[in-house]
Amino acid sequence: MIASLTAVLLYVLALVASVQSELFLPDQQQRPLLAQNKRHFNSSRFDKIVDNFVKERSITGLSIALTYDDRLVYASSFGYADAEAELKVTPYNRFRLASVSKSITAIAIMRLVEDGSLSLSDRVLGEDSILGHRYSQKTFDKWERSITVQHLLEHSLGFVDEDMCGTGCDPTYMEKYLTLDQWQLVTALLDGYTPSHAPGTFPSYSNFGYFLAGRVVEAASGVVPYAEYVKECILKPMGILNMTLAVDERQKHEVKYYDFKEPNRPYSFHVHRRDSVGAWIGTPVDLVKMLTTVNGIPGRGDFLNQTTISTMFTKSKITKSSYAKGFNVSYDGEGLIDAYKDGGYWGTRSFVNINFRNKTTYAIVVNSEMPRNEKFNGGRDLKTLMDNLTWPIEKWPGYDLFHNYQ
Repeated sequence: MIASLTAVLLYVLALVASVQSELFLPDQQQRPLLAQNKRHFNSSRFDKIVDNFVKERSITGLSIALTYDDRLVYASSFGYADAEAELKVTPYNRFRLASVSKSITAIAIMRLVEDGSLSLSDRVLGEDSILGHRYSQKTFDKWERSITVQHLLEHSLGFVDEDMCGTGCDPTYMEKYLTLDQWQLVTALLDGYTPSHAPGTFPSYSNFGYFLAGRVVEAASGVVPYAEYVKECILKPMGILNMTLAVDERQKHEVKYYDFKEPNRPYSFHVHRRDSVGAWIGTPVDLVKMLTTVNGIPGRGDFLNQTTISTMFTKSKITKSSYAKGFNVSYDGEGLIDAYKDGGYWGTRSFVNINFRNKTTYAIVVNSEMPRNEKFNGGRDLKTLMDNLTWPIEKWPGYDLFHNYQ
């Protein structure tokens, strides 16, 4: 009986890891293994290390973009975009970004805040709020009425997944809701559940919170759907023209996704409706192009002003939270080290990082499952790989490859 219960528990934990973002809390971060061996940047050496990484883990395809001081210094791809067709990955291939999409949503909200269309302290639900009763006619309770935009971005809105539907459960994936679009899903969850904690008191990663955040973008901008505002008012001014929302079929220049246990699973969970939560597709170059306009490092020019950037990367005041707005952040005694966000779906892993100490920004994505066992650590190995590559570098090249990817 104990063995059976253990097996069930391991299955549940594995399932959660496959559909939710893998969080990198500060006490889980490893110091780069090669940090003590300072060296000059060498793209051939990078290629060799990454190629070995891909082969060791049997990753189908992987793509990376890396900047230093807001200059694109490395963009490379490995493996296959479509293994059956023997199509190699290139830096122009688009990948599902999964929960890295939350960073995009947060940037959109911070721009609306900067423009005066929103305040982080604005209430989201109930009378005289952003959404009012647009998605539910019920009488909201005190906790629901006190949810603010900041609570959504910092995963502290008070709705907690396990309290809504049990251990290892995310209500946004529940089978009974899979036919609903994003607007209908928000209504179903608001009508069916109430917060289990006072907003702003308990950190708990929430996809539901970012479904609400997408609706806040629509209400504050006056543009529906959410993705149209983001494309035209956020990404286009950054020079990013090819990012869009995923659908359940492959799009132009998009990779194929590989889940070796359930081959059809990447194409059967209505990914498009997860717009503001996890539906964007793009290239790593797209991602670092975006991140270098919000990192506060002089170079490409910032899309947000310094006050807004500082606010976005300020950690929640809740004890034991590592969440800022749309990103996790890590600090030491000297202050902010980096901001980062990961994502994961069946057949997808993604990770982005802005390191304020060494002035690097990177994005890395794969189109297959990553092994998690006694030797490998799943999607977390993406961060370990990139830290080991970037931390030892003390001399970076002076060129900028961004002009190759207009």
